[in-house]
Amino acid sequence: MQVILHNDDVLKGIEGVRAFAEEELRKALHGKVERLTRVEIWVADENGPKAGPDDKRCSMEAHPRGRRPVGVKHHAGDVKAAIKGAVRKLARALEKELR
Repeated sequence: MQVILHNDDVLKGIEGVRAFAEEELRKALHGKVERLTRVEIWVADENGPKAGPDDKRCSMEAHPRGRRPVGVKHHAGDVKAAIKGAVRKLARALEKELR
């Protein structure tokens, strides 16, 4: 499974986020990782330089082999929390899709 991370221009210092996201995905998708070709992750700060609650967004799109992509989105106060929330949603969505 390939993990591709995209971020907007506002977010800085997210170099370690890719490894964090990969680890969270592997833990949550333990039995499904080999059935995915890739997971694309987009993280963004919706308020730009202004602060605000739950202004970090993480969108994820998993690409199962031979099936249509599965996408989810989660908002949180920081990037890692947004990723964790999106991973939980993605795991639930893939559970239904890959039965």
